[in-house]
Amino acid sequence: MGKIYKEKGKKIQIKRMATFANDIKRAMEKLNKERQLQELEEYSSEISSIIDDYNRKSTEETMMVKGLRKSNQETTNRKTHQQNLANIALRIAKGINRKQTPKKEKGLNCKIIEIMAENHDIGHTFLGHSGEWWLSNIKEDYGIGYYCHNALGPRELIYTDKIYDEIIDTIKRSHPNVGEKKLQRIKDSLWLIMEGINSHNGERSESEYRADISKTEADFLRENLYCHTKKGFDRTVMPATPEASLMRLCDKISYIPYDMVDGLREGFIPELNEEYRVVLRQLGITDEEIEECKLTNHYEKIARKLQTVFINDVIQNSTGSLIKMSDETSKLLHELRNINNRQIVNFVVLKEDNETYPPALRKFMNQFGKIVLEEKLISKLQNGGLLEEDRKNLIEKYKETPYEGFVQYTCNTNQEDFAYTKKIVEEATKQSIFDEQEKARQVVQKKEPFIVSKDFKRRDERIKSYIKYYQNRDINNYSEEEKRQDVETMMQNIQNPVKRSHLHLGMYKRIALEMGAKYLATLNDIEFMQLLLDTKTIDEKQYNSLTRKYRDIDLHDEAYIQENWKNIAKEQEKAVEQK
Repeated sequence: MGKIYKEKGKKIQIKRMATFANDIKRAMEKLNKERQLQELEEYSSEISSIIDDYNRKSTEETMMVKGLRKSNQETTNRKTHQQNLANIALRIAKGINRKQTPKKEKGLNCKIIEIMAENHDIGHTFLGHSGEWWLSNIKEDYGIGYYCHNALGPRELIYTDKIYDEIIDTIKRSHPNVGEKKLQRIKDSLWLIMEGINSHNGERSESEYRADISKTEADFLRENLYCHTKKGFDRTVMPATPEASLMRLCDKISYIPYDMVDGLREGFIPELNEEYRVVLRQLGITDEEIEECKLTNHYEKIARKLQTVFINDVIQNSTGSLIKMSDETSKLLHELRNINNRQIVNFVVLKEDNETYPPALRKFMNQFGKIVLEEKLISKLQNGGLLEEDRKNLIEKYKETPYEGFVQYTCNTNQEDFAYTKKIVEEATKQSIFDEQEKARQVVQKKEPFIVSKDFKRRDERIKSYIKYYQNRDINNYSEEEKRQDVETMMQNIQNPVKRSHLHLGMYKRIALEMGAKYLATLNDIEFMQLLLDTKTIDEKQYNSLTRKYRDIDLHDEAYIQENWKNIAKEQEKAVEQK
């Protein structure tokens, strides 16, 4: 008996030692990231000015309300949202820092939070989340991955713009006495800002965030890749720093009250009905205040008061390491979002939008892809890049055509950018093959009919071919190794024009389509509409219809309420209820 107790005590002691070691490791990782952010803070003005240069189009980018259809100049755009978020995050960070004593924890880095917040939506496409979803659906159909605005921003800044080098060059000019070792440390730390942008997608119903402090730059780059290649992966990413965690929570504090206000401004809802009032009362907004705002038709006062309630709650419940909103307030915040989804967000896309934009995007992707293949751009990029003479000739060839912008953008592709695009396509292709095979196996095993979607014709054809294949095999004992081999075999076939099935696009075609999609994702609302006009995809009559103001439209009659968006809202509501 004594021996048993002795062995049990030894195991407990080993477990305690392991826990202690992990605590020490975590503390060291936290201190290291704090040191890195402190060093970046010294040069925050240089870093901010460079990133801001790439974020100037955000004044012409949609938030919830499509910019081309808005009637009120005060309606939120992407730039004003980012500035509002930065103000909220700074108020909370300073409030948390005041609570902390020097002996307990180091305060949050306000300068870094401000940079992350003011640029967190830099990767958004034209027409807001709608443009992102339409592009993602088309990419999924072709088996080349997905678009997530949170991941596209860092991808563009790191690989396309090579912003790290630009920041270091700027610091060198501003501070000529900074040594090479310090410059290298700064460059090695810049990923933490990009990671904050990459992990900001806070659509889930969390009420608290504890940073994944052990995350490395390699982890961040892997997450960015998976956001482009695994469906829904962006919802699983957790921030690496408390600063990024705070910014993620503040994103919801910023947009949810203003979605409600913009809905009133643009006529989606005539007034704050009882469903809204029940929640607002619990958040301290009185009926008298609502009636006062109704008389003046100026509801921003309510949005600002709501944000103050949320800000004070987060300050009260957070520490330097744990960013937290109380469960009760978090539930009310997310309930307000769900009401917005039901009464406003579901009506921002009209039937004519959905009938016009997705087919146009598919057409543009294929046309851009055709240019890439005809001009043999992939071979040239793989073999060291375009020569200056080739670049000039191509730009001249497509000058004053609707495709001039795409050709100029593509001709400036650098080697790192192209290599990452190629990597995304290869990983996305593997993932799409695996997903299609898995779907086929489930259909065969359960002996259920396969439901075909008109939105994914190409993908569904591939799944049906896999179903036919697996119907003639014993798949009950299908091993992981067999799955992997099947994917590798199909990848080889896709890259081999002789063996390739007519159902599968070759790798060059996939890369060409991705290059076209990537360019489209960089356009703002006005640039995308101009492309539609220049290519004569729409005429003047259609343009006038597509830019009608929401206030002039019977939204309940003309809205395109996508089932997928309804399901997202239901999932969000369910998550709140479970909390």
